[in-house]
Amino acid sequence: MRVRVSRLLIFTCRNGQLVCDDPVDHRQFALRPAVWALLPRYTAWQEPQEADTLVVKQLLEAGLLIEEGSPEHRREETLGPWRTWGTAVTYFHLATRTHDDERFVSAAEDTARLREKGEREPQPQPFKRYDTEPVALPAPDPLTLELGRALRRRRTTRRFAAGHPLSVRRLSTLLHWTGGVQHRVDLPGFGVSLLKASPSGGSRHPVEIYPVIRSAVGIPPGLYHYAPDIHALEPLREEPPADEEILHWCGDQSFTARAPVLFLYTAVLERSAWKYPMGRTYRALFADLGHLSQTAYLAGTALDLGVFFTAAIRDETVERELDLHWNSEIPLGVSGFGVPDPQEAERQTAMLDGGPTGFSYPRDAWDGLE
Repeated sequence: MRVRVSRLLIFTCRNGQLVCDDPVDHRQFALRPAVWALLPRYTAWQEPQEADTLVVKQLLEAGLLIEEGSPEHRREETLGPWRTWGTAVTYFHLATRTHDDERFVSAAEDTARLREKGEREPQPQPFKRYDTEPVALPAPDPLTLELGRALRRRRTTRRFAAGHPLSVRRLSTLLHWTGGVQHRVDLPGFGVSLLKASPSGGSRHPVEIYPVIRSAVGIPPGLYHYAPDIHALEPLREEPPADEEILHWCGDQSFTARAPVLFLYTAVLERSAWKYPMGRTYRALFADLGHLSQTAYLAGTALDLGVFFTAAIRDETVERELDLHWNSEIPLGVSGFGVPDPQEAERQTAMLDGGPTGFSYPRDAWDGLE
């Protein structure tokens, strides 16, 4: 018989105590110092040493060690995509996975809990503000494109027309529908909740928008923060990022540096964590991002703009540029907007009318198709 340590376990040190976390079965247990010394010998398949026989038997029963050829071994050999996604991703998914016996609180119980919590710990502010002079935006335009038409027309655009800046009214309309406040609801004991064009778990709306204006009529180029409570832009950096900076932020994707306007999305963690203090809330942040980025796609489509979204960003670089710390606000992704290149617009129109289907590419060395 050969045994080794299970690859699905996570070991952490807490207050000088080694703790084993089994995310598959949602178990945690402390380990004796004798086990600390033994485990490194069995990180690869080994025949148990005679002196280890008793401890090895206990660790097999506890699931810390697995036997070669056992069902537990076969389970670890058939992880599928989790194998390439890595230990951290696998652990997070399993640790936030709900089991059959999970008890969910009722709305009444949650209401009582949150009211009591609100007396001890005020809710985080729903708006983030900077101490800079805001740039007012004009009133947004209504979106008149029929929904079914907008859904069929919505496509990712990676080729933009050079020399075609966005108008300030288009920019205002994009921001209003993507991140603007549509309604406010005052709930006794809870304060004001926001309703936006995109849904958000618990109406927490953790996503912030940082517009990067590179070419827009009526708005100086630069890096801004969108303040939805006053529908205005707060300047953070006066000069626009150079192409090389944008490329570095956005995973070296050539098309990202050609969009006249970019929206950098982040999440303020405490807004969601205040109401949902559990690890599964992290999943909801990206669901919020998905809702919001689709709204940005549809609003851009209704305004005859090309739109793309990418999650391929260098978090550390964006954090440094926006002066963020990962323990409070994290980067999520980027949308880009611009007038489509004429050939790209023609291709998309033809596809909508039954012409040849295909994807938008920047037509350069980045995609390797030329």
